[in-house]
Amino acid sequence: MDADDWLPMAHTLPDAPGLLGCDALDPYFLTPPDLDPDPAITMVLPFLAWVVTLARPHSIGLAPGRPALHALLTAQAQRLRLTLSVHAMTDRPCPGTCDLLWVALPPADIGDQTPEHLAPLLSPHGALLLYGLDRATDGHAAWSRWLAEIPHATMPLGRGLILALPGAFPGALPGPGAPLAGLCDALNRAQGDSVAANLASRFAAIGTHWATRRALADARAELAETRASLSRARLDAMELRLERNRHVPPADPPAAPSPDAPTPATSAPPPTPTPALRARLARLARRLARPQPIPAETPPPEPARARRPIRTVLFISGEPATPGTIYRVDRNAAACRAAGYQAESRDCAAVGPDDILWADLIVLWRVEYSGHVDTLIRMARARGALLAFDADDIVFKPELARGDLIDGIRTSPAPVARIERMYADMQRTLRQCDLAIATTETLGDRMRPYTPLTAIVPNIHDQDTLERSRRAARRRAATPSDGLVRIGYATGSRTHQRDFARALPGLLAVMARRPEVRLVLFREPGGGRPLLLTEEFPALRARASQIEWRDMVALDALPDELARLDISIAPLETGNPFCEAKSELKFFEAALAGTCTIASPTAPFRAAIRDGVTGLLADSDAEWEEALLRLVDDPSLRAHMARDALHTVLWEYGPQRQATLLGLTIAGLAGGQATAQAGALALACGTTRVRTVPAIPDSETLLHQDQLQDAAVTIVITTYQYADHVIEALESVRHQTLEPLDLIVVDDASTDDTAALVGGWMARHGTRFNRLLLLRARHNAGLGGARNIGMAAAETPYVMQLDADNRLLPDACARLLDTIRQADAGFAYPIIRRFGRADGVMGDIPWHPGRLVGGNVVDAMAMVAKWAWAAAGGYYVSRDAMGWEDYDLWCSLAERGIAGAHVPEILAEYRVHDAAMTDGVTERAAHKQRVVALLRARHPWIRLTAPEARSRA
Repeated sequence: MDADDWLPMAHTLPDAPGLLGCDALDPYFLTPPDLDPDPAITMVLPFLAWVVTLARPHSIGLAPGRPALHALLTAQAQRLRLTLSVHAMTDRPCPGTCDLLWVALPPADIGDQTPEHLAPLLSPHGALLLYGLDRATDGHAAWSRWLAEIPHATMPLGRGLILALPGAFPGALPGPGAPLAGLCDALNRAQGDSVAANLASRFAAIGTHWATRRALADARAELAETRASLSRARLDAMELRLERNRHVPPADPPAAPSPDAPTPATSAPPPTPTPALRARLARLARRLARPQPIPAETPPPEPARARRPIRTVLFISGEPATPGTIYRVDRNAAACRAAGYQAESRDCAAVGPDDILWADLIVLWRVEYSGHVDTLIRMARARGALLAFDADDIVFKPELARGDLIDGIRTSPAPVARIERMYADMQRTLRQCDLAIATTETLGDRMRPYTPLTAIVPNIHDQDTLERSRRAARRRAATPSDGLVRIGYATGSRTHQRDFARALPGLLAVMARRPEVRLVLFREPGGGRPLLLTEEFPALRARASQIEWRDMVALDALPDELARLDISIAPLETGNPFCEAKSELKFFEAALAGTCTIASPTAPFRAAIRDGVTGLLADSDAEWEEALLRLVDDPSLRAHMARDALHTVLWEYGPQRQATLLGLTIAGLAGGQATAQAGALALACGTTRVRTVPAIPDSETLLHQDQLQDAAVTIVITTYQYADHVIEALESVRHQTLEPLDLIVVDDASTDDTAALVGGWMARHGTRFNRLLLLRARHNAGLGGARNIGMAAAETPYVMQLDADNRLLPDACARLLDTIRQADAGFAYPIIRRFGRADGVMGDIPWHPGRLVGGNVVDAMAMVAKWAWAAAGGYYVSRDAMGWEDYDLWCSLAERGIAGAHVPEILAEYRVHDAAMTDGVTERAAHKQRVVALLRARHPWIRLTAPEARSRA
């Protein structure tokens, strides 16, 4: 049937678009998985889907079978979670088994397409959909007679559709056809009945829409084939011309005509065509003789533009009122600025022409396609700007917008069709972009079919969140314990019912066995409705006395709530495609606040959590119970896991690594050699995750005070058998001009009276410091272990390392802090003056990572950012190879592209004496060989200029 035979039907329904606004039927107006080649059949598909939704049949027969019908019925069964079998008539189902039978009539009652053959296939209460009945002729007389005695209703769809209910007789038992009886009744009421009119108009309008879509797709396919045919003909013509030219002899240059020369009567004969030439001529003649439709006029292609250098980045939020804007727009814009780009953020509705004209790269986070967005994209293309689509969930695959996959859809008041449209519009935006940005590798895999160039840029914390979290953890540590163990489920929305159910059996078992356990759940502010719908979990009622309810808080107050918890749980439905793409947010935010996590083993959590080290993974009921009991019963394990998790997330989910990732991603968009170099660097760096968790030897706290102020710097003094020098070092710390200031002294299990001297000094001068700790290693850990103990205990962004036999000048911390902040560096070091057995200076060489190839040029007396120390995996711990822990740290930071900063001022003093570890241990021949071997194994690129032992004096 031609399009002209069915398209006029749409013009008889002028009010049809207005009828599509009712939400009640929206769930059934979904995109058909396949559109039938016959547009008239396509018009019937929405109504057929609705009939299946009402009847919920278990067996459907198709006479004859059509791929589009089969695909629609299969998809609808999955959506409704039906156990459904679909049979074509070639399968010939058993009589009395079809709950629903589709019959498309041929022009006349022929063969087995008659009611005598097909009606017996229906179950006792089955329904029949009869398509294409022509009552005006005698061709379908048998069907007309059969329908005369059967309840039925007619819909003006395609070539006419009749819904017949042979089992709908008085006193019939309820069956699959029972819900359809009401539909027939509505369709058969008086002509002016609004229900019948609305139903007919709605389905006719939506059916016409999809039929038009199919016709448009066919037209595009025909146009593409026409263009391909013309291209092949053009290629034949070009080859023909080249073939002729090869057989024409080159013309001689014209000679001066001689008056006596005779004029030739005829010209030279043309060359004889070769067989190949004759074949091309015949093929060209056949193609040109074939009638060719005139292709639609297409606009000329835009001229190629040179790639613009990217200097400005605009982040656009499609959901400005949600916390996602903070994670994906505000924080990524800040990371871009840290990477050296100008970056701004805007709400989508507020973006104007000036914003587009300013931006070289536009990042669209969760932006749905619309007329406004189309205009923005066209303006960006005209200017030559690049476009990126950013997503933190699978919000671009409408086929996954199902209540059985996304629990939020099941509990949301929004119709599924509306959510599907939103996802489809986001996919349309994604397809218009040059690259995609995803929060996890799993999500990136889902985006690559639409945009092969996909970058992984995770969710991160910012410095404010880190500071609030650590402040909350310090307040928790200063509060006496009440003896309870709090397990918290900090969901931020009412969309995770099925996720929570994965952990519930284990939780209930632990709550029953450990009465000190409290389950912390959240509700709307002011004691409102719970975010977790507890009515779906009646088993919780028996444990109501062990449930603590907390009011939901804003994002900036979340650290205080997380710090109250002893254990945070993050259950998800493993294997669910939506859950498998979720980010690691709950893990790293709990870690910042000093809380350990048990999570489901989804792909992102498996990559983020080192099971048994930085957290626990649990899937089955038994695994959840075992993991919870393990942490409930072992406070020390909880503390160690929370500490190690913090040291992991400082770098992996911090702003500094994010700046590196975004810098590499943007540099890779420059084109040409710059793209190749940025790509090579990104591939060489890999994921830039923490190589290993810093090793923190066990220690005990001898003294601890905390005024709960916010200092920027902690000075860590490590000492072993240095009772004669440590007080001098402490006095140099006390006279620092920087305030407030934290101080930590780590005694590496000295056997002299170092600990007593330091404790007495701290008792006298403790008010000078905001936070003061005296720690003692339980066993001699060596230099790297002692330094790691101090670094782990520090609660400031920066840590100044000082050995107990050295001294700081008064402005050391203040000047180094200014420099490391301005440079956003991983460490800063000064010039150091030597005193004692030798003089001169050290550390007077400016920073360049290449200088590390020949040996160490930076002394350990440096200010180190805690995130940089964590990124390197801390100082190595090896008593058999002590001495070059600082050199190893600088090498590890250089390998990650983390810069150092030099302060060209003398700010510290290094004591050269007989008891110094450098000469007494490190520079002994046998020990030095072990140190060199270790460093070469860890950093194969170093080429030491002085690998042999030598005295620093």
